[in-house]
Amino acid sequence: MTGPRLERLEGVVRWPIVGVAGARGVVGGVFLSMLADAGLPAERLRAFGTEVGTAAYGEGSVPVRLLDDEAAGELDVLFLATDAAISRDIVGGPGRRVPLIVDNSSAFRLDPQVPLVVPEANARALRGRAGNVVANPNCTSAAAVVVLAPIRDAFGLASVDLASYQAVSGAGRAGLDAFLAERGSDDREQAPGSPFHGRIADSVVPQIDLLGEDGWTGEERKIHAEIRKILELPDLDVAATAVRVPVKTGHSVALHLRTQRNAGLSQVEEVLRRAPGLEFRAADGSERHPMPLDVEGRDPVIVGRLRTIPGRDRGFACFLTSDNLRKGAALNAIQVAAAADPDWFGALVPPRR
Repeated sequence: MTGPRLERLEGVVRWPIVGVAGARGVVGGVFLSMLADAGLPAERLRAFGTEVGTAAYGEGSVPVRLLDDEAAGELDVLFLATDAAISRDIVGGPGRRVPLIVDNSSAFRLDPQVPLVVPEANARALRGRAGNVVANPNCTSAAAVVVLAPIRDAFGLASVDLASYQAVSGAGRAGLDAFLAERGSDDREQAPGSPFHGRIADSVVPQIDLLGEDGWTGEERKIHAEIRKILELPDLDVAATAVRVPVKTGHSVALHLRTQRNAGLSQVEEVLRRAPGLEFRAADGSERHPMPLDVEGRDPVIVGRLRTIPGRDRGFACFLTSDNLRKGAALNAIQVAAAADPDWFGALVPPRR
């Protein structure tokens, strides 16, 4: 590991040099906001983009520059909030000089040599990693495995069926712009330049990513493969339907599962109440059910509506929601870095919201 180690002497923290590529995008902006909340000094941050400029940081701003070999050589960690093609270019180019890269794109998620990590579920995958890249999962997968992992550990998992209800911010700036443009119009037309497969305002779109010949979308195939890899259950019976919904921020998932071993409803509830990264809400109506409005700008995955499935042995259903830009992207990436090297990167995790 290059660079000075984290030291706390008389309250003074020596910070790593942190890079964020894609700093002016939607997820890049959340990275900067969270690092500012953690207290990372602006002089220890390097923001990168496809064009030079500035980006807001804390109460001020930081310069945005192009990432080259020289800039990469001074970094201790680099967070990629870029698309898959750009991520591949960075990893194969200047990124070779960075000790740790956490990539938020789909470029390396299913590479068997690259760990795909949600720390609550499989932090051990970081041990003995061969390269300098760790992949951040799809935002729906990230939230789902925070719920599924403790159930796996306690009772085993036989099958998982889910339907995701994914916010427009998951499609980046173009998705947000299309949603706002359509919501402000009186017609029923789709906004020009919309990344969605149909008008999103006042509707839902049951297709995310390209549709394959087998009828499954790219998004659904990602969810299947990523859940299996993160949970280390390569033969898990899993099926997903991914739906885009007219919500700004907050992905939700209706989750149906079967455990391998017998479990009572109260036992599953107790496991979820104790699990890290989760906020459990009772299903009896005494607490508000999980909703996207409750998670925007917050860290936990909120899970509720837990119930048994009639006529299905060891079958349980629940509903969860999480901020797709935080736990589904920037927060998880920062937590991955902290899990990889707690002494050096642990201070990058901001106070819990």
